[in-house]
Amino acid sequence: MRAIQIDNSRTVKATNMAFDLSNYETVETRLARFWESFPDGRIETTLMNYDGESCIVRTVIWKHRDDAQPTATGYAHEIHSDRGVNATSFVENGETSSIGRCLANMGFATQGKRPSREEMQKVERLSTNTAV
Repeated sequence: MRAIQIDNSRTVKATNMAFDLSNYETVETRLARFWESFPDGRIETTLMNYDGESCIVRTVIWKHRDDAQPTATGYAHEIHSDRGVNATSFVENGETSSIGRCLANMGFATQGKRPSREEMQKVERLSTNTAV
């Protein structure tokens, strides 16, 4: 493992290459583009698993709300933590990540960057647990 600088104040251990969060778009941006392209679309999220400590969320998207078959699906897994956003809102965070993943599966990802900024922030959060 090697240490990397996440920003000017934190160094964390990393097994992979460093990443720049500015290279990843937010789910909000993807969602705005979806609604602009498909104003009659439909997005449905389902809490697939919840045990109090983690959750799995599934998202299904249709280009038109009346379409029989969905256009894309996506899943996200989140773990409850004792600090940060997942201390109070890990289910909501999982839902947002799942929507972002589904939108990426539908083609709403910038220049091949499939993970959303929120997903990469999760990587950053998990990495900070092993701070040097």
